[in-house]
Amino acid sequence: MTQARQAPHLFPTGSRPATDHLLLQGGARQHQVEGYAGPLSIKTVLAGQVTWLVDRRELVVDRSSFLILAAGERYSLHIDAAQPVETCCAFFSPGFVERVILDATSPVEQALDWPDREVPALPYLSALHGDRERALAQHVQSLAHRCRRALAPSGFEEDFLLLAERLMHFYKQIRQQAIRVPAMKASTRREFFRRLLVGREYIHAQSSGPVSLETVARAAGVSRFHFDRGFTQAFQQTPHAYITALRLDRAREMIASGSRVLDACLEAGFSNPSAFSRLFQSRYGEAPSLVRRKFARSGKNVSGVSGTLTA
Repeated sequence: MTQARQAPHLFPTGSRPATDHLLLQGGARQHQVEGYAGPLSIKTVLAGQVTWLVDRRELVVDRSSFLILAAGERYSLHIDAAQPVETCCAFFSPGFVERVILDATSPVEQALDWPDREVPALPYLSALHGDRERALAQHVQSLAHRCRRALAPSGFEEDFLLLAERLMHFYKQIRQQAIRVPAMKASTRREFFRRLLVGREYIHAQSSGPVSLETVARAAGVSRFHFDRGFTQAFQQTPHAYITALRLDRAREMIASGSRVLDACLEAGFSNPSAFSRLFQSRYGEAPSLVRRKFARSGKNVSGVSGTLTA
């Protein structure tokens, strides 16, 4: 890692990927990873945005999203930014999350009588996920914050157990989304939902520029009609509403961190400042200029997200 804002923090010291639980947090303007296949992990971003390359897909993660990669899933990472970006990633020991989900969803008698039973596959979990409320990302980052300050290090294993349980509850939400996909056959539903996830990832990667229903549907490999219908039923909002909310969240984060309102408006993908201000006011209950003034008075991020880390 070059031109780092801070040395990457690894906890526990001496822990090894693909063997132990570990957290890795660091900031840099330049960093590169090529073709790494690690354990199941959660990638979050504290500052800026980062693109992970997975199976020729560009998965763009910022503060309103996170990325889950399955064990053995190969990825690359290239950071070359004017301002330092900061990531915080949790790596689980092999099979840990799958075992937690198996134990939590089966009777205790099975765990006692058949402790070596086969762990289940977790379809759909490995993907880029929206996280506007920052429930899962905040848990990862608060864990790293406590570890860095050596707060309750003896509870590290329990913390990872709790993180796995939260991941399990999140996975239940994903499965509910998949169930809502309109398809008669289970195999068709699985493939359709997988393509909807690809389309949603494309939206995240391209949201700051022109995005049409046609281009998103093409990236997902389905017709415009079926993509719009399937996306709306699975995620409970239209693709257009999803893109708009994503852009507004990104613009608000930029303004809360000190960007000028017009700069944030244009960089987030809006071309009409007046329309942007109306949408912003409607979504957050305050004008973007007010958020900017709050930053000017405090000199620090005023996004209002509980527990946000800006270290």
